[in-house]
Amino acid sequence: MEILYTKGKVIKSLKEYFTPYLELLNKATRKKVFMVLLAIIALQGVNSIRYLYQWFMKTMSKTSLNAYYYLFSYTELPLDLFMRVTIRIALSCIPEELRNQAILLTIDDTLQEKYGTKFESYQKYFDHAEHTGSKYLNGHCFVAMTISVPVWFKGAIKYLSIPVGYRLRSENENKLEIASKMIEIGMEEIGEEVQVILLCDSWYPKGEVLKTVAGHKNLEMIANVRVDSAIYDLPGETPKGKRGAKPKKGKRLDIHKDFEMKEIDGGLLAGARKALTNLFKEAVVYVTVTTSDISKDKAYRLFMSTLLPEEILMDIKIAEKEILKKINEADLWILPFQVYRFRWNIEVIFYEQKKFWSLGAYMLRSKIGIENYANLIMLVYSAMKIIPYKNKIFSKMEENSVQECKYMLGEWIKKEINYKSFVDMLESGINSSDPWEAFNSMASFKDAA
Repeated sequence: MEILYTKGKVIKSLKEYFTPYLELLNKATRKKVFMVLLAIIALQGVNSIRYLYQWFMKTMSKTSLNAYYYLFSYTELPLDLFMRVTIRIALSCIPEELRNQAILLTIDDTLQEKYGTKFESYQKYFDHAEHTGSKYLNGHCFVAMTISVPVWFKGAIKYLSIPVGYRLRSENENKLEIASKMIEIGMEEIGEEVQVILLCDSWYPKGEVLKTVAGHKNLEMIANVRVDSAIYDLPGETPKGKRGAKPKKGKRLDIHKDFEMKEIDGGLLAGARKALTNLFKEAVVYVTVTTSDISKDKAYRLFMSTLLPEEILMDIKIAEKEILKKINEADLWILPFQVYRFRWNIEVIFYEQKKFWSLGAYMLRSKIGIENYANLIMLVYSAMKIIPYKNKIFSKMEENSVQECKYMLGEWIKKEINYKSFVDMLESGINSSDPWEAFNSMASFKDAA
């Protein structure tokens, strides 16, 4: 692997990967965006646009710092088209023999605390997780979507979760409408030939999102819902000798009494059955109840699936480390809940991008600038997940985290640049009256990189 940089393959391979995105831009913007993407990979943090420029882009081209400020703050990058390209690349990673497996879409939002009121779309949000020790947080809300596709990994099926886009919520925008538009883009690219399962928490199974699910025959939903959601038994027959139509619903079910609980793993108890609910009107749904302590009401969780276990097209046993094994027939009843566990991957992505990828470090004030910043970081993050499965040169990186992939590629990029700078220095030194000056110029760049 270490010999790659001496052959100059890394930057070339990255250029090939990002070409479908760059072709959507004009020539001048294309060059600047590619420089930004390389800088994000090559440098360990994105402290600021000035930092990227000072320690990478300045040495690579004559484009001014102000041009990069303009790129972020005023250029409306085609983010919807970027989403489509990412989804297409993700779908191309699916091996032919796994084309019948379900594809997962996950929708969620994340809050980012910011200080100061000069940021556009800056608001006060209710923070149920109390990240800052308070129930309220001042900052921004991003709605995000990921796609999870099946790939082979060590002889088993692994679901590769890839972020495809961020949208910054404005004060007058509805999260459900933003999510619905993102889901529509995903479904347009995936098509209607494969089963798609939408995973989401209790905020999203309502309004526009439910309309979107109902509008696609191959789009299903598995969602965490409020524990006080009304669920009903399936209707029975009209008793003999009594007049009237067959009842539409049976009795209302109690999640504490009407589910037979079994231990599934780690001491977690679960029970499941078919039911009816007001959320999905007259459709039969598969309801799963879980709890870690049957004596505590707050420990209960309620999940609904528009698919029955036998209808889910996934060979899966447990969503542990994203590795899937064929499920036993006796355990089929818990499959919808096990599939829902893949929703946690979007939380991991949020954590990694904030902790290691400087997602929340932006100082841009405009909504356009903040969305451009977040989505360019997302493009690089997605690339680090996909490239090991798309390019044989990097196939050994399948076992590495995205942070490790970024670090290794960043080191190779800097070595390739240093090698080229050294060759250029030698070639210019032959005809230069002061070869030592050319060497010092190359050495100062190496120290900066």
